[in-house]
Amino acid sequence: MDFGKFLYSIFRFTGDIVHLYTMLILFKKIRETKSVSGLSLKTQFLYLVVFVARYLDLFYFWFGSFLDVYNFIMKIIYISLQSVLIYMIRYKYFYSYDVFLDTFNVYNLVVPCAVLAVFLKSGTYGLVDYFVEFLYTFSVLLESVAILPQLVQLQESGEAETLTSQFIFFLGLYRLFYVVNWIVKLFFGLRVNHLLLATGVIQTLLYADFFVIYYKYVFTRKGNERLPKRSK
Repeated sequence: MDFGKFLYSIFRFTGDIVHLYTMLILFKKIRETKSVSGLSLKTQFLYLVVFVARYLDLFYFWFGSFLDVYNFIMKIIYISLQSVLIYMIRYKYFYSYDVFLDTFNVYNLVVPCAVLAVFLKSGTYGLVDYFVEFLYTFSVLLESVAILPQLVQLQESGEAETLTSQFIFFLGLYRLFYVVNWIVKLFFGLRVNHLLLATGVIQTLLYADFFVIYYKYVFTRKGNERLPKRSK
């Protein structure tokens, strides 16, 4: 393996680990508190839509290499964990769900992403290829903005529990690792999907303000259970 491939693979695999960790943070929060207070069901639902739309290739899986097996396992894990998270928020601990704070209209995200996907998807041959490529492009666009309902809920409530904040922080960190992975690929002259890079940058920027707040009130003021209301 050459150095370039090793380097960008490290960032990619680290991003995957951080992504998985963000989901485990939520399970930890819910298990310990028996509450889903502070979590946006709409954001969690959007992420499930992203996973299902993107991972249709599970039906065409081929054990050709270690990476194929790795991707297959991770896709199954993401879809499974996300489904369980939604079940816990919507049913098992719904009594603690902040329904009056989770007010973001998800159609304002889903519809524009679907329309843009029609024009931004790669060229295809045949109806099946068109459908698969459309859903993949749609998932890339939707993932870049899926966190918005959670961020809006955070702003509406004026404060966030530390574990909820950790979830948001590490979710942004996961995407940052992927962006660095794509930049490293470009540096070594490898081809990168420009839509992936652009949406990854947009997604990371959405977290930028929150990163600053998280650093100030979690790393520099350890022990706080909640983050205070952000200044306007």
